[in-house]
Amino acid sequence: MAQALGRILTQLLERYGLAQRAQEIQALEFWPEVVGEKIAQAAQAKDVREGRLFVRVENSVWRNELYYVKQELINKLNQRLGQNIIHDIVFV
Repeated sequence: MAQALGRILTQLLERYGLAQRAQEIQALEFWPEVVGEKIAQAAQAKDVREGRLFVRVENSVWRNELYYVKQELINKLNQRLGQNIIHDIVFV
């Protein structure tokens, strides 16, 4: 029963074009898990729009550090999501 309900929900999300948006929102939830506690305290994922994850960063030092590992973070997020949903991270 639960599997059937999950399948129906997935089909409805896809039919109405919301599946991508739902996965983008999951990226916000997975951010702390992917980056770890220390980074998550200094950089909080705030929004996702059209595959771009917006992360508020505590200061310019963290922004620079994260910039150098941006592609690695994108890869880890997409791996956790199971699809290539995030194509860019914007540190603000």
